[in-house]
Amino acid sequence: MSTTTPLGPVNHVDEVTGLLYIEGQLEQAAARGVVAHLEQCGPCRQLLDALKRESLLLSHSLTEEDEAVPARLLALRPSPGLSWGWLTVFALAAIGAYTMWTYYVEPWVVNLQDSGFGGQFLFTWLLLNGAFWKGWNDMLQFVEMGSLGVLACVLLFLFRRRLRRISSYSVFLAALLLVALGAPSAAQGSEFVKNKTSYEVRAGETLHTDLFVVASAVRIDGTVEGDLFCACHTLTIEGHVTGDVFAFANTVLIAGKVDGNVRTANEHLTLEGTVGRNLLSFVSEFRTTHRASVAGSATLYVSHMELDGQLGKDLNAFLGAGTINGLIGGDVRIHQGNEHHTPLVVTSVASVKGGFRFKGPQGPEIASQAQLASTPQIEIVTEPPEYLRGTSYRYNALVWGASLLVGLVLISLVPGLMRDAVREVARIGAPLALGLVAFIVMPVAACLACITVVGLGLGIPMLFLWLFLIFFGQVFAAIWVGELIVGASSGAWSMTGRLALGLLLIRLGALLPYVGFWVRFGAGMLGFGALTLLLFRRLQPVVAHPPAALPAAPAA
Repeated sequence: MSTTTPLGPVNHVDEVTGLLYIEGQLEQAAARGVVAHLEQCGPCRQLLDALKRESLLLSHSLTEEDEAVPARLLALRPSPGLSWGWLTVFALAAIGAYTMWTYYVEPWVVNLQDSGFGGQFLFTWLLLNGAFWKGWNDMLQFVEMGSLGVLACVLLFLFRRRLRRISSYSVFLAALLLVALGAPSAAQGSEFVKNKTSYEVRAGETLHTDLFVVASAVRIDGTVEGDLFCACHTLTIEGHVTGDVFAFANTVLIAGKVDGNVRTANEHLTLEGTVGRNLLSFVSEFRTTHRASVAGSATLYVSHMELDGQLGKDLNAFLGAGTINGLIGGDVRIHQGNEHHTPLVVTSVASVKGGFRFKGPQGPEIASQAQLASTPQIEIVTEPPEYLRGTSYRYNALVWGASLLVGLVLISLVPGLMRDAVREVARIGAPLALGLVAFIVMPVAACLACITVVGLGLGIPMLFLWLFLIFFGQVFAAIWVGELIVGASSGAWSMTGRLALGLLLIRLGALLPYVGFWVRFGAGMLGFGALTLLLFRRLQPVVAHPPAALPAAPAA
C-alpha cells in the first residue's frame, strides 16, 4: 500500500485519500495529517461527509438480501369475462328484438306481402327491382366506388398528422379518381333535369330513357319509356309512362297511363287514368274517379279517401275517414285509427269480390245494397290512454334496454366523447336549438344528395345516421338527468348507473298524457344537438395563438 505524506493547510484531501481514510487503510502518519487538515478546512470536511454517505449506501446495497417477489404478482389473474350486468343487458336486448319482430315488424311484413309485394323487403324491392330506377345495376358500381372514396377521405382525415404531405395528396387524388371513374357508368341510360321552374314532355314527344326531374311543376303529355322519379310541387301525367312513377310532390294528378307501379308521398293524389300494377301512397287526401283503374293492389296511408273506379286486387288502407264507391277485385283490409273522424262509408254501388275486414274505434256504415262476397269482419277497438296500455310499458321497456345497450357500448369505446357530450347537454339552450336545426336540415341535405345521384353513397348513410341519432340521442340526455339526481359520475360504471336511471325517468315521462311526446322529443333533440355541437367543435382546426408579451421588469 502506498504511503501518503501528511497534509498541510494548503494541500486538500482528494477523493481517493478520503475513501482510504474512511476505510481505515491509511498509515498512521497520513491519517494524523488528514485529521489535522480537516480541523482547519471546511470544504474537505464536507467532502468527507459526502464520501461517508455514499460508502454507507453502497455497503448496504451490496449486503442487503434479495427481496422476495410479492405473491400478488405471482398469482394468475383470471379473465374478468362478461359481468352479470352485460349478460342481463344482452338478454334483454335479444328478448326485445324478438318481441319487436313478433308484434310489430312481422305483421307489417305480412301486410306488405298481402298487398302484392311478393314477399320481398320493401326497401330492397324499391331500390333494386325497378320501383326506383332500372339502372340500379349500373349504379351499384358507382355507389361502391363512391363509398370507397368517402372511406379513403375519412381515413385520410383521421390519420392526417401521421402521413407525409405527398402521401396525403396521393390518397386524396386516388379517391377522386375512383369517384370519377364510377360516375360515367352510373349516368348512362338516364336523363336528369333540375333547377328549373317547370318541365314538360310535350304531346307526341318520346323519351327513351328513365327521367329524373327536380322542378316546381312537371307535366307529362308525351311518352316516357322508362321510370319517372319526380320531386316537385305539382305533377300532372296525361301521357304515357311505361315504367314506374316515384313522386315526392304536393299535388299529383294521373289522368294518363302508367304501365308500372305508382309510389307517392304527397298532400293530394287524384287518379283518373290507369295504373298497370300496384299503388302505394302516403297521402293526406286520396281520390279516384269512376274512370280510374288499378290492375294490382293499393296500399294507402291516408287521412281522407274517396275510392271510385276499379281496383283489380286487394285494398289495404290505414285511414282517418273515407268512402268506397267502386269495384274491388280482392280483399279489403282497413284500419281506422282516430275515433274523432267520421266513420267509413261503403255505398250501395260498391262491390267487393273478396273478404272485408275492418278494425277501428267505430264501425263502418255499409249500405244494404252494397255487394260484399262475405260477411264483414268488424272489430271495434277503443284505445285506452297510453299510460294504461300494457303494450306501452312493454314498448318503453324495449326502448330502455336498447338505449342502455347502445349507451354501454359508447361508454366502453369512447368514454371521453360521452363525458364531453354530457357537458354539452348541460348547457340546454345551445344543444336544443342546434338539435332542432339539425333535425330539419340533415334529412333535407341527405335527400338532395340522393337526388343528385352523385351523393347517393353519402345520402343514404346520412339518413340512417339521422334516424339513429333521433332514436338514441336520449342516451346523452339520460346521463345528464342521472347526474342531476345522483351527482356527477367519476368512472365508467358510475356513468352506466346514471344512464340507467336517466333512461328510466325519460321512459316514464314518455307515458305521461299530453307531455309524453315532448319528453321524448326534447330528450332526443338535446342529445342530437349536443353530439352535433361537440363534433363541430372537434373538427375545427386548432389555431396556435402567439404567447403573450412578458411584463416589463421593474425599474431599479
